[in-house]
Amino acid sequence: MSKQQRICINCVLPDSFPGISFDKEGVCSVCRGYEQQWGGWKSRLPEQRRRLEKICRDARSKHKEFDALVPLSGGKDSTYVLYVAVKKLGLHCLAYTMNHGYLSEHARDNVDRACRKLGVEHIYYRLDPILTNRLFALFMRKSGSFCSVCTRAIGMATSRVADMYRVPLIMTGTSLRTELPLSPETDMAIAADSISYVRNVLRGETIVTECKRLFYGGSIRRKIGTLFFVLSGKKSLKSYAWLNLPDYTDWDYDFIRRTVRKELGWQEPPKGPEHMDCVIAPVVKYLHNRRFPGLEQRRLTLAGLVMAKQLSREEALRRLKEEPEEQCPESVLHMFLQNLEMNREDFDRYIDMGPRHLQYAPRANPVIKIAMKLLSILD
Repeated sequence: MSKQQRICINCVLPDSFPGISFDKEGVCSVCRGYEQQWGGWKSRLPEQRRRLEKICRDARSKHKEFDALVPLSGGKDSTYVLYVAVKKLGLHCLAYTMNHGYLSEHARDNVDRACRKLGVEHIYYRLDPILTNRLFALFMRKSGSFCSVCTRAIGMATSRVADMYRVPLIMTGTSLRTELPLSPETDMAIAADSISYVRNVLRGETIVTECKRLFYGGSIRRKIGTLFFVLSGKKSLKSYAWLNLPDYTDWDYDFIRRTVRKELGWQEPPKGPEHMDCVIAPVVKYLHNRRFPGLEQRRLTLAGLVMAKQLSREEALRRLKEEPEEQCPESVLHMFLQNLEMNREDFDRYIDMGPRHLQYAPRANPVIKIAMKLLSILD
């Protein structure tokens, strides 16, 4: 961080964060926005818990083969979701894991151990690794990043498995309450319509005929049912629902780690990356940190923890100062680039060209906009 950069007095975000501004008190707009959306979370928690219990009752009342589907990566969050769903909410769950070719053995062990201890049936969904690497290379060249391939593949596989077993409820451990995106507006827009984004990137490419399955977003019945769930204020499940568990319950990372370690034997590498389920997570960090110097991924993680009041600002600053940033091992980067058939110079050049994903961002869907507006009113 240079001396000229300004840092929020409430969290640890600098003025290089995209779209950030500071008020006269020195508090950043990201903190203000977080406080506006989640500031009254504790007071709403009892009601959210009641909503969660009702949604689970609704799911069980469908008398399907499985009440809920949990996408299980082997990381702490998804493992905790599965634990809560089975042990605390009494759901009969099916778990599935996406393997894009870079799933770590450590994560696989955690997945197998958790499912065995909980007595949960489990499915692996493996993409063609050659096709995946071709897509990674194409997205890197055109948009400057490749993670959206996995994001879309996970969404596709989740919908396919859920439809295959007609599972009424999909439950995940992601939430804007617990995760801080680099650019909330653009990241949310693309995430809300990732099918259109991927289609835009692939338009005109011959490879599109080989991966049309990525455009699958669920059956019409599931789409309509999920829309009704959103319009209800995410309060009741009529037919289908997709919910993020952190929006309904406490999400304390220290407690989560202790719980999954004790109850499920969950393990993490002694000095592994935050996303220890993915072998190429260090490459993603390398890409981000090279493109946004002074705004490293670790800083975003710590800022999010400070906003969620799970960490003090002083402790976050101490960690940034005293704990060295983990570097991407050359062996991992070399392996990844070799799989992509791309040299280091080209890879760095695509990074340094800047994020070009906005040119492929889908136009705002009026139906989604109306639904989100109604949701804000109903909630």
